[in-house]
Amino acid sequence: MKTHDATRDGVTVAARLNLSIGRLMRTIRQHAAAGLTPSQLSALVTVDERGPLRISALATHEALAAPAATRVVATLEEAGLVSRSADPADKRASLIALTTAGSETLAALRKERATGLGAQLDALSDAERRVLERALPILEKLSHDSSQ
Repeated sequence: MKTHDATRDGVTVAARLNLSIGRLMRTIRQHAAAGLTPSQLSALVTVDERGPLRISALATHEALAAPAATRVVATLEEAGLVSRSADPADKRASLIALTTAGSETLAALRKERATGLGAQLDALSDAERRVLERALPILEKLSHDSSQ
C-alpha cells in the first residue's frame, strides 16, 4: 500500500509541477521573444551555455533531428545571432558560437522576462521567496536532466 501511495503522490507532484510550470511559461512568454521561435530561442540559450559547439551536439542537446537543427542554426545565422567557424579538430565540421548581437539579444530577453516576472515575485512573502530560491537548484537540475 505504501508503494501505491508513493507512486500516486509522485504522479500528483509531477502533474502539479507540469501545470504550474506550463502556466508560468505562458506568463513569461507574454513578453517579447525578439521574433524568435521557442526552438530558436532554446538553441540560442544552448549555444550560449555550451558553445561553441557542433550542430550535431546542438541537435542532440535540443532533441532535434539534424536537418531541423541545421535549419534553426541557419535562421539564427541569417539573423546575425550565431556564427559558424571551422572546427580546429575537424576542418569538415563547423562550430556554432554566439555573436555579440546574439549575446545582446539574450541579455535583453532575459532582462525583459525577469522584469515581467519580477512583479509576481514581489507579491510573494519573504519566506515564500526564500523557499523558491532554495528550490531553484532542483528545478535547474530537472530542466537540464530532461534536455539531455
